[in-house]
Amino acid sequence: MKSRRPQPRVELLETRQLLAWSSYAQLVGQDDAATDYSSITGRGVTVALIDTGIDYTQPSLGGGFGSSFKVIGGYDFYGNDADPMDETGHGTAVAGVIAANPYTVNGITYQGVAPDAKLVALRVGTASNISNANIEKALQWVIDNYSTYHIGVVNLSLGSGNYTTAQSDPTMGAEFKQLHDLGIFVVAASGNSNDQQSGPISQDGIAYPAADPNVFAVGAVDSNDIITTWAQRGSELDLLAPGVDIVMPQLGGGFVTEDGTSFASPYVAGTAALLKQADSSLKAGDIGSILMSSATVNRDGDNETGNTTGLLFGRLNIDAALKLTTQRASPFSTLKLTNAYDMALDSQGVLHAAYYDPVNHDLLYATRSTSGKWSAGQIVDSAGDVGMQVSIAVDATGKAGIAYFDATNADMKYASFDGLQWHEAIVESNKFVGTSPSLAFTIDGDAYLAYYRKTGGYLRLAHLDRDTGRWGIRTVDGGTGANVGAVASLAIGEVPVRSGFFTTYDTTIAIAYADVTNGDLKYARLDVDDPTATWYLSLVSNTRGVAYIDLHLHAGPLNLGVQAQIAYLDVANHQIKYAYRNTDWFTETVVTGTQFNSAVQLSFDASDRPAITYYNSVKKAIYTSTRRSSTSWATVWNATSLAATVVSYNDRTGQTLLTWMTRSKTDVDALELT
Repeated sequence: MKSRRPQPRVELLETRQLLAWSSYAQLVGQDDAATDYSSITGRGVTVALIDTGIDYTQPSLGGGFGSSFKVIGGYDFYGNDADPMDETGHGTAVAGVIAANPYTVNGITYQGVAPDAKLVALRVGTASNISNANIEKALQWVIDNYSTYHIGVVNLSLGSGNYTTAQSDPTMGAEFKQLHDLGIFVVAASGNSNDQQSGPISQDGIAYPAADPNVFAVGAVDSNDIITTWAQRGSELDLLAPGVDIVMPQLGGGFVTEDGTSFASPYVAGTAALLKQADSSLKAGDIGSILMSSATVNRDGDNETGNTTGLLFGRLNIDAALKLTTQRASPFSTLKLTNAYDMALDSQGVLHAAYYDPVNHDLLYATRSTSGKWSAGQIVDSAGDVGMQVSIAVDATGKAGIAYFDATNADMKYASFDGLQWHEAIVESNKFVGTSPSLAFTIDGDAYLAYYRKTGGYLRLAHLDRDTGRWGIRTVDGGTGANVGAVASLAIGEVPVRSGFFTTYDTTIAIAYADVTNGDLKYARLDVDDPTATWYLSLVSNTRGVAYIDLHLHAGPLNLGVQAQIAYLDVANHQIKYAYRNTDWFTETVVTGTQFNSAVQLSFDASDRPAITYYNSVKKAIYTSTRRSSTSWATVWNATSLAATVVSYNDRTGQTLLTWMTRSKTDVDALELT
């Protein structure tokens, strides 16, 4: 996608010129990466461009076509021949961003992000005439030939529409899924406000195919890290990259300066080629996760003009992405840990683990790749006995946060990842505070943390304002003689509300928790977007004792939109139960027995039916029961185990991953639930 200027020109002004790199290359660490990882140039990786073809006669693009050149192959689906020569220039410019050899314009050095990567040119039309049928043919060509040409990345700087939710087009959606399953990373431009010549955007939402769940969506910033007025964005956008005043090879020779998300997308495609060279085992989801987690955060609306979404996005950082690739190297088939751990899935399918080291009393972190391999453990905090109680969550930018109890100082602590390293902070240190932490993020990146203040028996809620970095703390319940919050589970509900042509989100914070004094299961809810709202407190069940509470705000069984749903152990009656709320609370018994003494976890199947996973200590096995009706639950065996289980559920993708302790009580294994 592009906004072509009438006359080619070069950049005349730069904010930094000491290294002779462009300002936008410096913004995303392209210059640092070229220095820090001089041998990582994309060598051995091929990027397929589904575009208008490539002018392969350009010296910076190899000067020829065939196996001995940079452009090693391709096909013209528009002209139905084997010569994918560009006739309009768009694909040539895109190819230059990905893999051009170094060139200098007005004293500034430019080069493709992955200058030693190979290219495959798949011409599907002209700048004004591209059909879905040709795109599908090109995708199928990649599927048929990826092994022959070593294709690891596909770039599509094209698309149309404004989509605020994931889309799967019947023409090409199956091919995108197949490419993702093959491990090939597919990236697409988010759109330029329907290719208007100027902004601002008139509605939120990104173009298709960027909106496909198996495609990585990229929007544009300028060299000052300001999101362009015309770059389409919304909750489906994955990353930002440079897309303003990009100097690129021009059709027929020379260079051209252009704007567009078309030229942000290949910045990410080139980076993906670097990551693939650095670690050939990386699959599509691993690459997407690394790109997001290593990115620099950018709030839409802090420095932007025109219409904005207010959402928090990540902006490409090439050097940090390569560093994180090294950190996440995944040589281990299992992870050694103890019962004190928690897991969370990100939107790309990578599992993040926070866990306690009982020997050194440290808090550690590791990731599990999409192919099931674990990275080495990384120390997050070693200042005291930390992490015996822990909760991990991943925000919309792909970054993990960890809330945990500091047993040495009896504090509530929080660790955040900035793309390169962890930062620890004390949330509250007033006497004995911080057990039973439960952490979650809002869609705009703020963190909410529920926890127990043992001194006084209070349920507390802390809120991290991501823009100011400040925590606010309030008491939700307690102080009236009842001891509440010793077991708690927090959930965040986001209801999209269409206001004109833009989406806003009505955010609800909810907590299910135990009243130890009275043996009750209680529920608290607050609409945080309503300044006049107060906490709504209700009694879910008087059970004479509850444990292992797991709350979700999710589409409920009555098909009335988002509802509170809770799985828990009724200690007094030795029953695993399920509760959901409409106007009143409805409670169902899932299974009865004396053998339940470990985590009870709630997730949802593809039909949004609640599924409760639990551990049977007599049979030493893990089971999942799925709700068929108010009187019927179907149960399946998952695995044998001797210790804790964690079910990680991704609301965006619907992926559900069960992790459990093996019989040795030292290793963890995993299984995807269907």
